[in-house]
Amino acid sequence: MNSSFKRTWIYFIIFALLVALVRLPTLGIVLDTDSSANAFLARQMLRGETLYDKFHTAHHLPGIYYTNLLAFRLFGDNPVSPKILLIIFMLAGTWMLFLMGRELFDRPVGLLAAFFYILGTSQLNLAGTTAEMEHFAIPFMITTVFLFFLLYKKDAPALHFIWVGVLGAVSMLYKIIFVPSLVAIGFAILLGAWIERKKEGTIKKAFLRLVMIGLGVVIPLLLTGAYFAALGLWERFQLVFKLGFQYTGDQSLTYPLPKPFGFPLFMLAMNNIALLVIAALGVYHLAQRSYSLKTFASLVDVTFLIWLFTALVLAGFRGGGYQHYVLIVIPPLAVTAAFEIMSNYRKWRESSPKTAVRIGTGVVVGLIVLNFLWNNYDLYRYYIPNGPHKETSYPAIEARRMEVFDYIKAHTAPDDFIYVWSINVQAYYYADRLPPIDILWPSYVSATGAPERIFDPRTKYIIASEENILARPEWFKNGLAQNYFLEIIINDTEIYRRK
Repeated sequence: MNSSFKRTWIYFIIFALLVALVRLPTLGIVLDTDSSANAFLARQMLRGETLYDKFHTAHHLPGIYYTNLLAFRLFGDNPVSPKILLIIFMLAGTWMLFLMGRELFDRPVGLLAAFFYILGTSQLNLAGTTAEMEHFAIPFMITTVFLFFLLYKKDAPALHFIWVGVLGAVSMLYKIIFVPSLVAIGFAILLGAWIERKKEGTIKKAFLRLVMIGLGVVIPLLLTGAYFAALGLWERFQLVFKLGFQYTGDQSLTYPLPKPFGFPLFMLAMNNIALLVIAALGVYHLAQRSYSLKTFASLVDVTFLIWLFTALVLAGFRGGGYQHYVLIVIPPLAVTAAFEIMSNYRKWRESSPKTAVRIGTGVVVGLIVLNFLWNNYDLYRYYIPNGPHKETSYPAIEARRMEVFDYIKAHTAPDDFIYVWSINVQAYYYADRLPPIDILWPSYVSATGAPERIFDPRTKYIIASEENILARPEWFKNGLAQNYFLEIIINDTEIYRRK
């Protein structure tokens, strides 16, 4: 075993340990509302139901549900399974980012980028403890860019680029807007053609590469649509896009932040201001270095800048949203931050003592780590032996949700329905009870029929909370008053039982 191969294995083991270190404390935490909804639908698929048939995903494509189904088949139907599978996905994304950074910049940039990716995607207030679909899609986005550059450097035949499109399509099957890597690659091909414009056949080569990538994207998407059409579910599948357009126009998630960059930059700053500032400096120096657009290195620089820019736009084009929207920004952000640190390291090394340069670089990296630990303290303090006020830590507070789920499960039979009027719909998965209608989310209660369907005679319990977030319309209040009575309140959650 040569030294290079041995060193690579050491890096892999270190990354695996780091991923385990940040992810294992999240395994016992209750699934967030999105992840629990994904798990609920995957459970129904495990039991023989077809996606989009009896139950519908609302505005989501099938990728995350089949991923959860895979987790259940591998590790069993339990809330830990998606998070175990996520550890594997996260390690894959970390490794791909390291290899890409090493290939396109140098080994230190790859190492730092991978390290920052682990930290950035594990931040408590960026949905770092969840099994959100962004976590599963990001490794495919990273691999899409990496494969493109491997093929580009080898001047591979255009046909090979179809696999770049296939990987991009896999990302889109999680969420249709997960296209930052594809957008960046499209620009890279055009910019590469500009750089090599004096070579014969450049335009044809660029055109064929774009066509092949386009085919790679379209074929999996068409096959997915054809699959559900063959099952007689074409109209149900189309509903995803109808509801998706409605969702993007929902003004309830719009904050008074400038579009499109305000929301993602605010969230990144709140979670790790050190990483954001260093990455911002990296953006400036990458742009400065790539200005001439004459070399492969400048093409790489511009591609990463476009990737970062597109990810920021797609994370914030609504002017607001949920924390996990920002996760797609982390990979290019991590690379630009790593580039900035290592480029400054090399400059300092020319004019300063080696020890001082190492200390200075360590301080900068340490600031990013300290920001991470500070903002994740509410998670990790739960696991500190004899730590103070553990009962108010994030895992302890989340665990109280189980009281509601346990109560519902204990007071219902398997054939009873429940309906959750809340943004937190975990009760369906944890209590293992079905809703009376096909879409879990209250915001879509009228999407496929009259909203009063929720008051089905078999609906034994209505669970309601967060009235300040999710308003209760008159029809809901009237139906509740006519058919149900308040049986108990558990941790501010009202549980109404059928009269």
